[in-house]
Amino acid sequence: MIESIRLKRKMSDEIEIGDVVQYHGGTFVVINILGIEAKPTQDNDRSVFYYCLGQLYGSPDLAADYLPTENELQFSVEQYRNVPQVGDVFFDSTLGIWIRISQICNVHFENTTMFARFKFVPIKEWSTQQMESAVAESRTRHMRLLKNN
Repeated sequence: MIESIRLKRKMSDEIEIGDVVQYHGGTFVVINILGIEAKPTQDNDRSVFYYCLGQLYGSPDLAADYLPTENELQFSVEQYRNVPQVGDVFFDSTLGIWIRISQICNVHFENTTMFARFKFVPIKEWSTQQMESAVAESRTRHMRLLKNN
């Protein structure tokens, strides 16, 4: 299961795909970084917000049952500025999974209404082996044994 997560970090802290984080009581592995919001000038706050997709450790792969699909959407003149672009990621509440626009197949107009056919692909979840590896690496970084003299 993939969730949208928002992480607040110090500017000096690195973030990367594969990081393991605790979020709302669950252990998540960061599988995609969608956006960054850095505002270091406000009140000397040297924090950065990262908008990520995190996969819940040990959860079932909900996207495995879905294949890429095409769908035509229509947009009025007022919506022209909000037409999704290739690479956009969003949650499909009908299916309950995260999807990405991989292609705009065609566009046509009828009067002022725009019709665009998009190809959507499910966001591939990490395998159990990839998740285990990320969690093991995170534990290795945070747990150190000291030699008793």
